[in-house]
Amino acid sequence: MIHMSKELFLIRHAEADANNFDIKDIDRPLTADGEIVASKVGRFLKGQAKSPDAILASSALRTRQTSGFLVEQIDFDPSKIQVLDDLYEASTRILLKAINELGNHLHTVVMVAHNPAISFLAEYLTGDIIGNVSPAGIVHLKYDGGWDEFSKGNVELVEYTSAKELE
Repeated sequence: MIHMSKELFLIRHAEADANNFDIKDIDRPLTADGEIVASKVGRFLKGQAKSPDAILASSALRTRQTSGFLVEQIDFDPSKIQVLDDLYEASTRILLKAINELGNHLHTVVMVAHNPAISFLAEYLTGDIIGNVSPAGIVHLKYDGGWDEFSKGNVELVEYTSAKELE
């Protein structure tokens, strides 16, 4: 059986409003800067010539908005973004479970979620020290095999791109 390599882009949502305490965490919107940077994430993916087969986003407003601005820059139908409640306030284990359950017909997947789980997951999978993934930070991972085989220390870190590097 021939496995094509799998590419995963773990993306932390762009900068969200942290000043309005009247709204629940899940409803915090992106800031104006966050919206601009989320579009840059899409342009970055386009520049990598990566058109995702699937985009998974947490159900929080800020991850859904990040995904929305991102897809405006690439050829991806916004109605096909999969919004998953499980990715909100998810542990590393829950994020990994979502990855392990992906269908192997998908080759390039974007997951838009939250810290600290994104940072922990990237380090867990690669064994590399990445540190704190910035808002709108992108961790590009690659693995030759099935999604169900993504596990500790067996995934290659292609690159980590912080929001500052997206200019």
